[in-house]
Amino acid sequence: MKNQALKWSTLASAILLTACGGGGSDGDSQPPFTPKTISGTAVDFYLAGADVDFTNSACKEVYPDLKTDENGKFTFKTTVNCQETGFIITGGVDTVTKLPFAGQLKVKPINYQTASSNEIVASPLTTLQAELPAAEFQDLLSKLGFNLDENQDVTTFDPIADGSNNEKAAVFVLQQILTQLENSGLTLQQAARAIQTASSTEPLISNSGVNSSVVTAVFNAAIASTSDNSVQQALAASQTNVESVTTIINTALTSTGNSNLEDYLATKPDIVGNIQEQLTPALYDNIDIAGYDITSIINSKPNSTQRLVINKTSIDSLAKVKLNLNKSAAGTDSIKLGFQATATIGQNGQPETLTAYISKVNVSFDNSTFISKIIVPAGAMIEIETTLANSPKGSFEVAQDTEFTGDSISLSDLANKFTVLRQPYNDYKTLIAASNQVNADISVFVAPTLYPISATLGLNLGTFAIPNKPETAFSGITTTGYFVTQ
Repeated sequence: MKNQALKWSTLASAILLTACGGGGSDGDSQPPFTPKTISGTAVDFYLAGADVDFTNSACKEVYPDLKTDENGKFTFKTTVNCQETGFIITGGVDTVTKLPFAGQLKVKPINYQTASSNEIVASPLTTLQAELPAAEFQDLLSKLGFNLDENQDVTTFDPIADGSNNEKAAVFVLQQILTQLENSGLTLQQAARAIQTASSTEPLISNSGVNSSVVTAVFNAAIASTSDNSVQQALAASQTNVESVTTIINTALTSTGNSNLEDYLATKPDIVGNIQEQLTPALYDNIDIAGYDITSIINSKPNSTQRLVINKTSIDSLAKVKLNLNKSAAGTDSIKLGFQATATIGQNGQPETLTAYISKVNVSFDNSTFISKIIVPAGAMIEIETTLANSPKGSFEVAQDTEFTGDSISLSDLANKFTVLRQPYNDYKTLIAASNQVNADISVFVAPTLYPISATLGLNLGTFAIPNKPETAFSGITTTGYFVTQ
């Protein structure tokens, strides 16, 4: 019995050693997991400040606030539990048209740990790929007229960097079709089927750009696919707009010469403004900052002779924004706002900065071009950071809907409503009032959701973020005004 027990003990030890990797060579042990960095791109034209959502919940846990940068790029690293995932990308701003992105881009699940490429592109083409069976999608891709290499997957094809001008135009129009079909009441799969039906006889890409007859055929197929009268009416209204955008894009293509389409459009705010007008019900065509019109703000300069004058009794107007529409509307827009104010006392004074973020301001229009109601809704986040010594940083989640009077939004109004913000704002205000002459540089970032800011104003797209607070990052239209207080 003793020998039998010894045999069992020896066998158990051998099994245990084998399981732990002991008692033999290291040749059979598993190598440690090595993370892989994946670089992504979101394409309408490029989408800045868009939300990148993973279909794998383990990836969401690691990257809950992943966004595209000002060039439409994003990166992530694989983990043991985040290797295979798909994507859904929403929100953000188109870097060329300056339009809020109202659709979605989808990418089918891919195992990125074993994939041959470290690049991923989300585009209207990958959305179609995610919604259709593989064989049907490959057939559709060919019929649309895209000349991809036989072995190239659309998830690695960046049409803005690598496509022809005609392909870029077609991708942009294709996304407007998908967005309008979905927003009119169809599912993405129904939208994909309508595109598939319309492309069965002739390609979307033609020698002159985008085939407008295919655009019309897509909407006809979409209308025929539903018996819902309200959806059909919405589709018919959207059809006119997308057909007009197609005409605008095709006309632009005839003038690009040797320029890339996106570079050409960046120099043509009137053309971009025409595209905006076709795709949105109204535009913000006038912005006042600190009581000055936008032309005065743009023309202000940091040198002393071209600064705009603000009386010290009007300091509360410095960080104040007023928006007007180009035509009457009845709707509510949700806006993200960022303010950054830098004040310097005297020639060699130490610059002091106040930065503020408001995650959501709802502005309503009542059949007018002027804002009729302003509400910061419950759940909105407000952050204030300052370089002023001993001044508290303000952080606040709005507990209930808070309404503001008037038709403008200012830091002063926010500080008066929300006690936690009052001291950092008043400390900064006191600094400015402490001298006879203070130079103040005020940058404003505005990111509307419903009504875009007109490209004809000539404003730029920029990225706002409070350091170490990734949830505050967003891309919006921005400008800086240069002031002197007296």
